[in-house]
Amino acid sequence: MLDIQVDGYIRVPKGTIVYPTGDGVEAPSMRDQVVRVTKIFDVDVKSDNFYLLLPDDMRLRYFEASGGKRPIDQDILEFTDRLTKGDYRAVEWSSKWALIADVQPAEAPARAKTARKTERPEKKPLTKQQQMVIGSTWQFAHDVELRYKVRNPAYAAMRDDIDNSLRQLPPHARKQAVDAKLNELGIMDHLEEAWGHVRAGETFTVRGKLTSGLGGGQDVPMLFRGEKFTLPYASLEPFVELVAER
Repeated sequence: MLDIQVDGYIRVPKGTIVYPTGDGVEAPSMRDQVVRVTKIFDVDVKSDNFYLLLPDDMRLRYFEASGGKRPIDQDILEFTDRLTKGDYRAVEWSSKWALIADVQPAEAPARAKTARKTERPEKKPLTKQQQMVIGSTWQFAHDVELRYKVRNPAYAAMRDDIDNSLRQLPPHARKQAVDAKLNELGIMDHLEEAWGHVRAGETFTVRGKLTSGLGGGQDVPMLFRGEKFTLPYASLEPFVELVAER
């Protein structure tokens, strides 16, 4: 039995609601199509795309709740649970995506199978993030003052205020206008904070890994340096190198 996975193929039935990854509005697929999956991602209440699933009357209440740190209204959760059939994931191909519950796994088209046979698999070297597995030991290449990002408490409130002032605009145009105004005001969703100084040659061992918005959606290594602490991978990557095992 086929499973839906990255680099696999799916059938998108005619009439499936398809969302653009950039500008544009969602629309039903005009035909059956088989496409290759480039990404699988979550569309739950913590994701950036969750609001796209909601009708306008629910969208504003969702923004007010998420910005005000209060529980999401139950009817919104029930609506999306029915819409996603309980599977809060989506699949992306080219510049479009759809709910994983609305598509089906499929065999690769004949032309894709032929093309793959002629391709030589290219082995790519592991990235630092892929090498940063639990138990690996790393050292700092030089002295550095480490910094990390935390959420800006003013961002959500300001975003809600601007969004409420632009209710007359269509949802997509309103989102663009809100983003432009926040950029104009210089209000960022994260603030940079100092963590502390480290010296060249200092080592640490990865004890665990989190996936967190703190790291911009990237894995956050849990390190050990006298006491447990976490730092976003992006805060470490430019300054560390893997200690080769002997």
